[in-house]
Amino acid sequence: MTLAESTILVVDDEPILRLTFSLVLKQTGATVHVAEDGINALDVLERERVDVILSDKQMPQMDGIAMIRTLRERGNTAPVVLFVNGVASESPAEMDRLGVTETVTKPLHPAELVKILARVVEPIPASGKQP
Repeated sequence: MTLAESTILVVDDEPILRLTFSLVLKQTGATVHVAEDGINALDVLERERVDVILSDKQMPQMDGIAMIRTLRERGNTAPVVLFVNGVASESPAEMDRLGVTETVTKPLHPAELVKILARVVEPIPASGKQP
C-alpha cells in the first residue's frame, strides 16, 4: 500500500499539531481522521477503519498507551506510530508487545513524518484495511 492509498488516524491533544500533521498527510493523498485524545480516538475507530494510527503518548482523558491497550483488547491490529517527549518510560519489549510499530520523539519535521508513515504502510496489502 502507498501512503496515498492509506487512511490514517492522527491523535494529539495539541490542536496545532493535529492540524499540521493532517494537512501534511492530506497533501500525500492519504485520508486523515483526527482525535484530540484516546477516548475520542476510540470513538472514531468505532466508525472508521484506518490503516495506521499516529498518536501522542501523553494526552489528557486517555493517554496513548491506554488507548493502544484498549485497541488491542478490542482486536484492532493497526500499526501505531507513537510520539513521545524525550525517552519513553516503557521498555522496547513492552512497546513491541503493545504493537507499537515505531516510537518517534517530538518535535518531528513533517518530511520525516511522511517518510516514517510511508515505510509503515508499505507492507499493508492495498486490498483491505487493517481491522
